[in-house]
Amino acid sequence: MDTYKMTHVGQHAPDFMAKSTSGAVDFPADFAGKWVVLYIYIGDFMPCCMSDILALSNAAPRLKAYNTEILALSPDTVQTHIAWVFSLRNLNKGNNINIDLASDRSLEIAKMYGVKNVSDNTEQTEKTVIIIDRSGVIQAMHTFPYSTGINVTELERELLALQTAKYQYGITPSGWTPGDDVMEYPPQTLNTAGSNVSERTASGQRCVDWYICYRRDTGIRKSSYVSHKEAQSELENKQ
Repeated sequence: MDTYKMTHVGQHAPDFMAKSTSGAVDFPADFAGKWVVLYIYIGDFMPCCMSDILALSNAAPRLKAYNTEILALSPDTVQTHIAWVFSLRNLNKGNNINIDLASDRSLEIAKMYGVKNVSDNTEQTEKTVIIIDRSGVIQAMHTFPYSTGINVTELERELLALQTAKYQYGITPSGWTPGDDVMEYPPQTLNTAGSNVSERTASGQRCVDWYICYRRDTGIRKSSYVSHKEAQSELENKQ
């Protein structure tokens, strides 16, 4: 019986090695210091997966600006991937495919990530998009059925929201987009809750209740910070 592990946000992404259209892949070593969007999909020459790959490929140059690489992986052989890349280029008006396609013939990688991308029942077949931060920690996972394409616009927005929350040490509320205000973490004690609004307001922030305060987006999306304290210090210097 096949065993699929359960991976969750906050866990370190499982290590793996694979062959890809650009050669051997050693994850996470080959992506040290970078964020990664890992797309585990069902197979090549499939209409919905085709639309996903083209959308991810066209988004790849934009994501590179945010220190993010995209890697796609399926059970197909590298040779099948290569044949599909030629087809995808034609479908993409002759433009290059800007992401590597890796092979997971044994399904061991998919199993480590808990993605059942092969099944006798199409309705139970799934594909998953995983956002992994520069420390190799899973920050978000989204699973889709065979028949539904991913939303790369939302994926990009989510990536920037995650990077903003991490490097600005704040909270990005529902529907947040770059330039929108960032929320503060709420007070953790009764004493600090009592003075939170006045202190935050005095520092130029906007508060609507004792636990809801906003500050401006500084635009920090990537950094070499090693702790939240350093990020907090940088924000204070900018305010």
